[in-house]
Amino acid sequence: MKKTVYLSDQVRERCPGLNDWIALRIGEHQLCSLTAAKVFSGAEPALVIVGYEQGRPWLEDWVVPYPLIIFWARSGQVLPPELMDHPRFHGRINEADATDQQLLVIKSALDRIRDQQHIAEMMDDILEVGRALASEKNLDRLFDLILDHAQKLLNADGASIYTRDKNGKLYFRLWRNASTDTKAEAQKTLVGDKSIAGYVAQTGEPVLLDDAYDIPESAPYTFNPASDRSINYHTRSMLTLPMRNKAGDVVGVLQLINRKREPDARLATAGDCDAFVVSFGEPDIRIAQALAGQAGSALENSILYSDIENLFEGFIKASVQAIEARDPTTAGHSFRVAEFTDRLARAVDRSDSRIYRDIRFDREELREIRFASLLHDFGKVGVRENVLVKSHKLYPFEMEVLKQRFLLARTSFERESMSRIIGLYERAEHPDQVAEEREQIEQLLKQEGQRLDRFLEVVLHANEPAVSDTLASDELQEVAKYRFRNVDGRTTRLLDDFEFACLALAKGSLNEEERLEIESHVTHTFAFLSLIPWTRNLSKLPHIAYGHHEKLDGTGYPLGLSGDEIPIQTRMMTISDIYDALTASDRPYKKSLSPERALDILAAEAGAGKVDGDLFRVFVDSGAHRLIDSDR
Repeated sequence: MKKTVYLSDQVRERCPGLNDWIALRIGEHQLCSLTAAKVFSGAEPALVIVGYEQGRPWLEDWVVPYPLIIFWARSGQVLPPELMDHPRFHGRINEADATDQQLLVIKSALDRIRDQQHIAEMMDDILEVGRALASEKNLDRLFDLILDHAQKLLNADGASIYTRDKNGKLYFRLWRNASTDTKAEAQKTLVGDKSIAGYVAQTGEPVLLDDAYDIPESAPYTFNPASDRSINYHTRSMLTLPMRNKAGDVVGVLQLINRKREPDARLATAGDCDAFVVSFGEPDIRIAQALAGQAGSALENSILYSDIENLFEGFIKASVQAIEARDPTTAGHSFRVAEFTDRLARAVDRSDSRIYRDIRFDREELREIRFASLLHDFGKVGVRENVLVKSHKLYPFEMEVLKQRFLLARTSFERESMSRIIGLYERAEHPDQVAEEREQIEQLLKQEGQRLDRFLEVVLHANEPAVSDTLASDELQEVAKYRFRNVDGRTTRLLDDFEFACLALAKGSLNEEERLEIESHVTHTFAFLSLIPWTRNLSKLPHIAYGHHEKLDGTGYPLGLSGDEIPIQTRMMTISDIYDALTASDRPYKKSLSPERALDILAAEAGAGKVDGDLFRVFVDSGAHRLIDSDR
């Protein structure tokens, strides 16, 4: 950045050599009158060389942000103390001084301007770094940002970061090195107190080393050269300092290695270290401390944010487990749906197909999808438990009543047959005369008992729910038509209309009323989730969960949405929900299907325009549907 130097006409006339000297050293200078100098309002640091008589009246009105003033004075002229104490006053040039002495004063002023400019730029950089760190909530990305900015601000070849937990234990988390192009994956390795970082964490004092291999034996810390050997590197200068939170507690340690004269220099040999590595100085410590302070606050915020996230996710998982405990046969369903949907979303995010190349999910959106999937059946808490766990078309007590009616029918027929046999004997003159008719009655009784046994088998078979649509059998129709005479002589049906309607259900175990109650769980889910004050990055969660039973052709529920009215996140969840419902371990009301059979059913649904065929292909091709046994 070029500097502007103002020379008054008076000074220029008295010392023409200054003009040439300044021009050679700063590349550009501007000569102007004092009036022009006074109205200059640019942000460029400026130096003004002016005669005392001319400059004093307007000194207080100077508007340039970083001006320095050198007064040109006659021999023996005394400057007032209040002028010499002014913060903008840099020095004086005496007319009688040697040229070298005059130039030395000017040079020191230019150096001061350069330092002011450098500090201002550095502070701007640190403020910018602070804003960047404060906006990053992901801990791993935050580590990356801290190391990246630390290396750039301080020309450090290498950098490492450590975090300290609430119990005071220090963990190595991440390091990087510019010369070896080496960067460790994020990790969490315990660090001993005798290490340099451990000492800094314990004491809260920075450690500045000119040579890491020349630490006095009396020092309370040691340098471990194993890391150097592992990457064929040589550590020389090192600056290690604590990162503190707002309360002043040490929450981590920042370590900088090998400050370089030239930022782009690569340190491949010990000779390179001799040529390019310098020690970290006091200004570096101040800059690093400013950075470490901001990093410490950002680190604490990130850890707190992560803790809140973990707490919230733990609450969600506990809530889901509590709800699924009402129906132990479906335990794990919501977690598996969340896993399937998360895998499918990541596969879509990675896809470069024409359909999905513009669709990307960031970390927060993936988290929103996962939470919505975990909570998609949350509304089942509002469904009666007997409906929720209904395993057959008739409840056990209803089947028991039906069995008793079968027994009543058998008993009634036996009683009627016995009455007929007794009547035969009463009318006959000799017992041998009734043998043939009695045999016929007994044979009819046996046949009727066998018929009732067969009818009961038909009922028990019909009571088992079907996975796919199944029409009521002719035999069930026959059972429904059967009548018998009760003990009181009234004609009674073996099956009433309600029982027949339940047993004739084409699919599943729920009648119309119960199906509507189960379907209401979607509305309950939306109502419950809408009561939660979600953060902005989770604001779509209730709507994503709301539509997981909608179908692309508009035949789903509860809103009958179709096509693009259903968010892509919901369409992914629908596929996952159906797949897990089909393949989950045997439930009382259905048998588990093989993955191949389940995919065939989903393919048919996609072909019928009910689920998203493109997403289904990604689901299959990416292997998102595959779970290891432990996931089940």
